[in-house]
Amino acid sequence: MRITVGAGYRVYYAKDGDITYLLLCGGDKSTQNKDIEKAVKLWKEIKND
Repeated sequence: MRITVGAGYRVYYAKDGDITYLLLCGGDKSTQNKDIEKAVKLWKEIKND
């Protein structure tokens, strides 16, 4: 996915099986590490439900 406005946004998602894609969170380069940690945490919470 490419977002062509703003400061080079990163979008984080997870794939579950062959069809399901879920947008978890996003951000720009300045918050990349924090955003990845948040996405991983959210995905683990979703998978445990």
